[in-house]
Amino acid sequence: MDKEYFNVLIFGHKTSKTKHLKVHKKTFQIGFYLLVFALLSVTFFFCDYIQLKKRIFELGRLRQENQTQRSQIHFFSARIEDLERQVSKLKDFDKKIRIIANLEKGQEGRPLWGWEDLPLRISGRN
Repeated sequence: MDKEYFNVLIFGHKTSKTKHLKVHKKTFQIGFYLLVFALLSVTFFFCDYIQLKKRIFELGRLRQENQTQRSQIHFFSARIEDLERQVSKLKDFDKKIRIIANLEKGQEGRPLWGWEDLPLRISGRN
């Protein structure tokens, strides 16, 4: 019957007496398995916590990058609107010049001085 139990002796200070404790082997096994399970659970949760911290850090970095890109988009959008206004002004200016020079719309792509053959002669196609 003693083979089914573990005997645990607890020694105190010189003045206190020794305590004797009997632990059933099945109880010891269950306790050991619970301890291993608890250690594995703590390890799992610790690793999960580390991964979560990494993701939170990455999320913060991505949010910062997102904010930077949004501000760049707003800047470029404003620049595009400014360029569109300038193009509109240039078109109006072009219309005024054409009216003053008495040019028709069909002549838009032709040079004013009659050099339309010059690029062809340079390229060698005559």
